[in-house]
Amino acid sequence: MFKSTVQMFGLPRQLTSLPGVEVELNESAGIQQLIAALKSKIPALEGPVILQGIDRLTDNYAFVINGEFHLTDSDIRLKNGDRIVLILLATGG
Repeated sequence: MFKSTVQMFGLPRQLTSLPGVEVELNESAGIQQLIAALKSKIPALEGPVILQGIDRLTDNYAFVINGEFHLTDSDIRLKNGDRIVLILLATGG
């Protein structure tokens, strides 16, 4: 197991009043495990950021991991030292 900090901006940061949150992950954890750890640590994220009842981000959010965008269905395996940011995807009109 290892600990990783997820940096947050926008609504996730407003809900927590923190710039980031530390979560504990198993070796080779994927995005779903990361989301489950976030939901466990910050239940207020379920609904506005994480879909109710499942370990999946709403369509408006994604992770930037080591500079690359990743959605819930990404097959990335996280490791100690990864830089993780939870962001709101920009929309335009």
